[in-house]
Amino acid sequence: MGKNILILEGSPRSNGNSDMLAEAFATGARAKGYDVSVIKVPGYKVNGCFACGMCWSMGTPCVQSDDMEKIFPEIEQADMIVFASPLYFFSWPTQIKSVIDRLYPYALEKSERSVAGKECALLLAAATDVQEEAKGMLESYRILAEYMHWHSVGEVVAYGVDKKGDVRNTAYLEQAQELGSR
Repeated sequence: MGKNILILEGSPRSNGNSDMLAEAFATGARAKGYDVSVIKVPGYKVNGCFACGMCWSMGTPCVQSDDMEKIFPEIEQADMIVFASPLYFFSWPTQIKSVIDRLYPYALEKSERSVAGKECALLLAAATDVQEEAKGMLESYRILAEYMHWHSVGEVVAYGVDKKGDVRNTAYLEQAQELGSR
């Protein structure tokens, strides 16, 4: 049985550079026989965490009733979570950040279901070519992986891809596909 990979695409710009990186990753993974599903996060209504402390109180990770109820089971079933995102003002876009914040219930001691031991990867599209400007997001991803007890298998950071489609015909797509095939 192949690995079950979930790609969370976080860009509000449809078919942009981070989506293309995700597609290249998925191509590499599918070629190895892995099952790949994609959630285009901006198409979902996901509230931010309320910090209410009610995690698991109703038998579900969160008491909120929104589209995260559709995403939670996908995360639980996946062997690997891939975050495909643009860099927005040195960090995550709001849409995918809300999903990340809502993973908090799984990190609690009282968590009713574990997601520890998964693999994860980051595909990042950055308009800037100044590597220093991506440090905050990269560190955020690494801390998230550690906090969730996930093993990061790699990062592809595509610098200097500003306009839609700039990532085409670059080594970044090849790197994403190669990471997917691993």
